[in-house]
This record gives sequence, structure tokens and C-alpha cells, in this order.
Amino acid sequence: MVTLDNLNWDDFKYLIVVSRHDTLAKAAEVLKVNHSTVFRRINSLEEALGSKIFVRNSDGYQLSDVGLEILEYVEDIVDRVGDIKLVLDNQNNGTSGEINLTVPHNFGYCFLPNYIRMFQEKYPEITVNFHISNDDCDLSKREADLAIRACAKPPEYLVGKHLFSLHWSAFASLEYIEAFGEPAGVDDLSEHRLICSHINLLSLPAFKWIRENIPHKNIVARSNDLVSMSALAAAGVGIAILPDDQAKPELKRLFTVDFVPTSNIWLLFHPDMRSCKRLKVFKDFLLEQLSNEPLLMEYSCTC
Repeated sequence: MVTLDNLNWDDFKYLIVVSRHDTLAKAAEVLKVNHSTVFRRINSLEEALGSKIFVRNSDGYQLSDVGLEILEYVEDIVDRVGDIKLVLDNQNNGTSGEINLTVPHNFGYCFLPNYIRMFQEKYPEITVNFHISNDDCDLSKREADLAIRACAKPPEYLVGKHLFSLHWSAFASLEYIEAFGEPAGVDDLSEHRLICSHINLLSLPAFKWIRENIPHKNIVARSNDLVSMSALAAAGVGIAILPDDQAKPELKRLFTVDFVPTSNIWLLFHPDMRSCKRLKVFKDFLLEQLSNEPLLMEYSCTC
């Protein structure tokens, strides 16, 4: 017989995350724990419930009929627990504790490490955890406290500040230009070697245009990450169409690609965290640093 005394309510969080991501490895990445921890917590929950909530197969973990029924109830419970945590965090008026920040790859690799070093010199009791991903973390469910995102317009349930807008441009290395020449504009790109995307970036306008207008034989490499595409271009593999924050000394910015809409970069957080002091001091610090970042000042626009 199942009793409430047998249950660890925190295990339901693991049920929800595994159900959304299908594999223990992906769930462990989201939860920032070891693969073995997710495995142990799911097994513990199934033992406490006396029933299998997941069916294991070659594709990963799929909810059983019982698991699907339980999920309908526990999602609301976990959301309410998250709301309670937000209320408690709002009472923290000190400058200590943790901040979970989610940022796109280039911000995480190029800008944030130095910012975090400077911030922790001023606030040594605040630990910044940052999740580097182009996927959206759910701020309403505390997957992150603060987010830097590229989006046309932020969700209505979040508070945001528009940081800047970035044009997209064609980039190539000097080595490539010496070997293959320099295109004068977009119309010349069909005669050049292009770096394109695959998997999660295929729907972006720049890469949709490449697929529709550049001969297949001219696409010499593909990547699912803008940072690696800029690295391929810097190595002389081909020309890459990228947002201007990907500019680097090894690359020459050839021309702006006008048919690609500008990328609007936002700093976002949940309104319930508005009065959390540690978040406020970090948010203000980020705004100051980003507004004075030389590379972003050079290429950002006010459109």
C-alpha cells in the first residue's frame, strides 16, 4: 500500500524533467546533477509508488499509463512549490546565495566569464551558475533566474529590458579571401564556399536563404552552433553568415546581409524576483557591462 510517508516529494521534479526530455542524460543536464542521481531518484519514486511510471526502450524513457496519470497532478504541485520558492527568494534582501543565468553560446564563451570574475570581486558571497544554451529555459519554473535571449518580443509573463539589436553579416578569413577572392555582395555568394547550419538552426532566415540560393556543392561545412560556424570561417573553411556579435580579429566583416532581420537581444527575469537584492545587483552589473562592451557597441544598432 502506498502512503504519503513513503514519498519524497522532490522526486516528482525528476519525473517531470525526464518526461520532458526522454533520456536520463538530458534530464541530468537540465537538473545539473549526475546521470546516476536521476536514475536513483526515478527508481526510488517507482519503489515508493509501487508501480512503474516509465517504460524503458531504445528511444529512452516514456511515461507509462500510470505515469501519464500521475503527471497531470504533480506538474501543478511542482509549479506551486516553485511559486513558494519565489516568494521566499523575494524575502532575501542580502547579497548572498545563488543566481542561475541562461545565455546563448557566444555570450557564455566570450563575455560572461570575465563579467563573472569582476562581479564576484565585488560580491564574493553570490555564486553565479550559468547555463549555456540556445534553448529557452523556463523562468516561470525556476529553470533559470535571469536570461539573455534573442527574441523578437519577450513573453508577457516576463520582465525584460531590450539590450541592443544585431545585424547579420557575411564573414570570411583573410586566408579565404586570398585564396578565393572577396564577394562584393549577396549576389556573389553563389560563387563561393559557404558554411551552413543543420539541426536546431535550420529555421533561421540566414540558413534558410543559403539552402534555397546556394548550390549544394558550394556548402562545404555545417554546424548546429554559431560559435563553431565562426570558428570554421576563421579557419578559412568558407564564408559564414552570422550575427555581428560573432565578429573576431581573425574574421573580416564583408557586408551586412539585409534580407536577414536583426536579432533583438533581451535581458529577462520573472516579475516575482523583482525585489530579490542579489538578482538586482547582478542584473544592474550585467546591464552596465553589456552597455560598455566595445564589440557590441561597435556593431549593435538601435533598430
